Amino acid sequence: MAPASRTGHPRGARPRALEEVARSRLPAPLGPSPPGTPGNRDEGQPLHGAYEVNERCIEMLVNAARHPPARPFPLISELRELLKGADPSVRRRAARRSFLLVDMEFGNPDWWHTARNHPSQQMRTPLWWGCFPRASAIQLARATLVLAWNNLRADPAAARILLGMAAPVAAVIASLRFDEIDRIAQKRFRNVRPRWDDRPAVWRRLLLAAQTDDERPMAAVNLHGLQLLAGELLAHEESRKRSATGPAGPSGALPRAAEGLGTAAPRDLAKDGSA
Repeated sequence: MAPASRTGHPRGARPRALEEVARSRLPAPLGPSPPGTPGNRDEGQPLHGAYEVNERCIEMLVNAARHPPARPFPLISELRELLKGADPSVRRRAARRSFLLVDMEFGNPDWWHTARNHPSQQMRTPLWWGCFPRASAIQLARATLVLAWNNLRADPAAARILLGMAAPVAAVIASLRFDEIDRIAQKRFRNVRPRWDDRPAVWRRLLLAAQTDDERPMAAVNLHGLQLLAGELLAHEESRKRSATGPAGPSGALPRAAEGLGTAAPRDLAKDGSA
């Protein structure tokens, strides 16, 4: 993604400009897409199809709160009342984020190398296992991967930030064939989960903000999410560079685009109590 100075936004506005740059640069999903591709019912999405996938994930969390699974997960246990009370309008507002609220090992290149190249190899069962019904989890996994595939092929730098995806993982997903997407969704559906499932305070803030039509709390949630994503990705980039070439400062499209976001995230987390 281009530096903020090329977008026409002042240096101090880079966090807010990130969403605007993504919205202006991402075209409609590439076609033809396979059946079941997340739709474009909301025009102007920075990450095309994210609203639908986010809403599907939130609906699954609400169902899990109302009908607890055999293996309840801390996120659902801690937010049970908020989730149970989330009506369709709250779920829609919460889903309208510029980033994806779903994760599928997007920061784990080794997992993706195995998932693609060694499809029959057993991998450790994630802690989240059992909280989503199998059929629903497969549908969510497939929708998430198709969304990622479309957006990564349209604009990799913007999509990586809004997906919260490490560069090696982005390279794998962007090169997947449709039959590989189906196979991974079928075999690895247990690894699809809500993003930040270990940070209930982030989800509490989102659900509370979605209870009103006031855009200001939701704008703060949006910015906070972008800060978290950029901070996580910058940490991954720096770790990867240190392991490859020794200590080095941020460079490349992602660090330039995310500059000024990563350092703010820890302070926001401390205020939220989610650190």
